[in-house]
Amino acid sequence: MRHLLPILLLTLVALHTSCTRLYQPTGTGTIPETAPTEQELRRHVTTLASDIGERNHYHQAAYEQAADYIAGEFARMGYKVNRQTFTIPAEDGYKSAAGKIAANIEVRKPGTDSNAPWIVLGAHYDTRVGMEKWNVHGPVVEGKTGTPGANDNGSGVAALLCLARRLKNVPTKNGIIFVAYANEEAPFFQTDEMGSRVHARSLVQELGSAEKVAGMISLETLGIYSPRVNKKRRSAVAGALVGLHDRCDYVAFMSTNRFMRNNDGRDYSRRCAEVFASVSRFPVRSLVFSYLTRGIAWSDDWAYMKEGIPSFAITDTAYMRCDDYHETSDTADKLDYREFAEVVLGIDAMLRKLCN
Repeated sequence: MRHLLPILLLTLVALHTSCTRLYQPTGTGTIPETAPTEQELRRHVTTLASDIGERNHYHQAAYEQAADYIAGEFARMGYKVNRQTFTIPAEDGYKSAAGKIAANIEVRKPGTDSNAPWIVLGAHYDTRVGMEKWNVHGPVVEGKTGTPGANDNGSGVAALLCLARRLKNVPTKNGIIFVAYANEEAPFFQTDEMGSRVHARSLVQELGSAEKVAGMISLETLGIYSPRVNKKRRSAVAGALVGLHDRCDYVAFMSTNRFMRNNDGRDYSRRCAEVFASVSRFPVRSLVFSYLTRGIAWSDDWAYMKEGIPSFAITDTAYMRCDDYHETSDTADKLDYREFAEVVLGIDAMLRKLCN
């Protein structure tokens, strides 16, 4: 996930966009049974972050092991797995990654209405490679340890797998495409080698129109919901200025709109936030940023926004509430699995309502 711009730029952007919206739960407020989902999420995160560890083109064996694990989990659910592969070009900024093969792992659940547009649900499975600082985007410091990526983004992949399993045999009007992406992290972020960029372009080409995709939801850093020491993240102050405070009592729906152009994700994210609030007791905040420069974007939702597909990211706000972001301390034991499970169950209920 890419670091947002400094305080001043974030504040200017907030002046252009609408204020953050807080959606308080409107449902019954019943606490769901989370134990089985907690166990499932913990298993996936532990496998990815503890057993496999840092996974990117600079640790290729682990990268391929993670892809195989995700593909295997999808296959055990009964899905037909598609590996969308592409090659990293020989560019100076990529160093030893040049020539290596990246793979998006995709499965599809057809809808009951063949004319209804698809919904894309995705999460990146790569992790941050070693760089000079947590918030820079290069150059790669080969030999330096990167992050094991529990929250960023083992949590997103765990949620993706859990949701794919829960929705597998549920009839939905809209079909759902589940994708685990390669290469979200720097140095590939917002380049043609970003896995979601490859997928978004190919999907529009395959379907013939961006209008055949109702929207895309990126699952990004979803596991932190308890108070943390957060002294070195000045970005937390920037977040507070635009309504994303560093308290841990909400999940955020973040969208990016292209400046002075038609809506790309605002209406879709707000609609989803309203539905989420109606089926979950978990508070949700929705915020839209204007795409003024390549710096303001959250995660893989950016790639679909560029293709004209409404998109947004569901996130715990990462570095705005947690110092483990992009650090070697981003380990599986740090996640708050009960709250994490409740958020995932809320997304599940939201999708069932949206797709019908």
